[in-house]
Amino acid sequence: MIDPQPILFKDEDISKRNQWVRLFLAAAGLTALWLTSLHSYLLFHSLVEIFSILVAFGVFVVVWNSRRFHENGYLLFIGTGFLFVGGIDLLHTLAYKGMGVFRNGGGNLPTQLWIAARYYHSLAFLIAPFFLRRKIKAGWVMGGFSFVTLWILLSIFRWNLFPDCYLEPGGLTAFKRVSEYVISLVLGASAGILLRHRQAFDPAVLRLFVISLLLMVGAELCFTLYLSVYDFFNLLGHLLKLAAFYLIYKAVIETGFLKPYDLLFRDLKESQEMLKRANEELETRVRERTADLVKVNQDLLTEIGMRKKIEEELFASEARFRTLYDEAPVGYHEIDHEGRIVRVNRTELELLGYSHEEMVGRPVWEFVVDQAESKQAVLEKLSGLLPPSRAFERAYRRKDGTILPVLIEDRLLRDAEGNILGIRSTIQDITLRKEAEQRLKESQQELKRLAAQLLHVQENERKELARELHDGLGQILAGIRFTVEEMIRKGNKEGPSAVGPQWRMVLSLVQEGIEETRRIQMALRPSILDDLGIVATLNWFCREFEKVYSGIRIEKQVDLREEEVPDSLKTVVYRIVQEALNNISKHSAAKNVKIHLSKEKSRLELRIEDDGQGFDLSRIRSEKEGMPGFGLTSMKERTELSGGAFTITSAMGKGTQIRASWSCLGDFGPTGSGRGDSP
Repeated sequence: MIDPQPILFKDEDISKRNQWVRLFLAAAGLTALWLTSLHSYLLFHSLVEIFSILVAFGVFVVVWNSRRFHENGYLLFIGTGFLFVGGIDLLHTLAYKGMGVFRNGGGNLPTQLWIAARYYHSLAFLIAPFFLRRKIKAGWVMGGFSFVTLWILLSIFRWNLFPDCYLEPGGLTAFKRVSEYVISLVLGASAGILLRHRQAFDPAVLRLFVISLLLMVGAELCFTLYLSVYDFFNLLGHLLKLAAFYLIYKAVIETGFLKPYDLLFRDLKESQEMLKRANEELETRVRERTADLVKVNQDLLTEIGMRKKIEEELFASEARFRTLYDEAPVGYHEIDHEGRIVRVNRTELELLGYSHEEMVGRPVWEFVVDQAESKQAVLEKLSGLLPPSRAFERAYRRKDGTILPVLIEDRLLRDAEGNILGIRSTIQDITLRKEAEQRLKESQQELKRLAAQLLHVQENERKELARELHDGLGQILAGIRFTVEEMIRKGNKEGPSAVGPQWRMVLSLVQEGIEETRRIQMALRPSILDDLGIVATLNWFCREFEKVYSGIRIEKQVDLREEEVPDSLKTVVYRIVQEALNNISKHSAAKNVKIHLSKEKSRLELRIEDDGQGFDLSRIRSEKEGMPGFGLTSMKERTELSGGAFTITSAMGKGTQIRASWSCLGDFGPTGSGRGDSP
């Protein structure tokens, strides 16, 4: 559908405005964290470390679940390393001075864990580029990291082999400072190695990786200067680490969901581009050879004309003609006015495997697979009813029975009065081009299959992310809210002045975070779809839609039972309804919407109608050469990839009807399994 509102801003203005908004939000977040450190440095430290831990675990989840799509082991090595970096950072957070989790409440234990995690972080980026051109086994990577991590933890907690990093009094040890410098050098070297291999990365992802590594270098240098675990350089180092992990989040987690092709299928796109270039080069060579052949024909005609005028040059001219004719890079034959071959060159004989005697004197169509069609075309050309084709394809049958695809060009032979004497033809072997076209077709089919599989993976990742938000981040925020509420209740008992306004602000922000997490979870994938099914989900979604858009009335009719909708189509139906109502709310100015889901005989049918302003579908298609708008395109692709048919009917002032239908016979979904969620 077309948005009736005029465009008020250019794309560059909107992009610049969004950048300023992001910068303002980043500055506000850092300021809030700084104010938190003034009130409670322990709370500030915990918030920063929890964010870093969540990002590390998130990187592992994204990379681990998409490992079968990677053509090299770089991301798998980095992602697995971040799992253990996040684990050691979690122990570092729990061991921090003032947390009271471990018996030793000093600054040495958390500092030792910090150094161990940073060595892991830097060495993972340093070693990972060695796997850019090779695959690695996920089990070996996981086992190797697990063994090294176990040895480090035992050396810290049980064997006391890990060197001291912080002493009281005295502050940082020489080992701690030297380690920070070594880690900084390793991180800098890792950034340099990434830049050397820039061609293997998406430019945006590479830029985020490099800046993140440089921010970690700055953080490590800050950690060589502090005297207390609560002083300014410790604070600055944690803020730089927070920024570095945010860029890691942007590079892997956000890119993995918003632009999965850039992160997962870069090698596939490069292979397709190479195939496309190869096909273009083949076409260029064909044109060049055709041009050469035309030039040869012109030379031959010139030689024939000169033979009539210069008798003494007849022998030399005929010899040159025979050499060019027999050794031409393409097959070459002539037929008389009855269609019989009167001349054939050596190249064509070698292509077809016949001898000169076996071909000369026989009708040309006897060597073609489709003899009836070829005979009719040749006779019509000889009679002047059909002009000779400049270039057309035909399938010849070799003597050994195999088929040879060729490109043919015909030219009529005429006498001085213009009467047709015969046809001179050139044939060129196009086997390689046909094979390239077949590979391109297979590649396109594979790309379509991968697109369907990607939608399937994306839907599963949405489901997993929604579950992680509910079970992970949601539970953490709920725990923080409970803790803050308990502190406020205790403060109220001591007197209203004991409860600072910042705690009430923190409680309000945590509550907003819980509500936003719940909203994002439901937007990614409502849990009711998995728990109760599509019928209950449609009822819930329509109620929620009418709450937000009170001016739109929805009339829904579901004429089937839950078990009559295959599991593989439930997500598809929900996404189509979701996208359709979103478009209606934005563009249609409709007052009433009808949703009808039914099963008629062997077909499942979904219809969505509105009484809005509609649009001129034929004009939109002619302008955009396809379905208008990304939303309608998305619905059409989801329907067709799940084996269905999608149509849209609309006219100005007459509303819009969207219809999707699927055959209930056979399997559904891109994999044909008929089970599970599918896009």
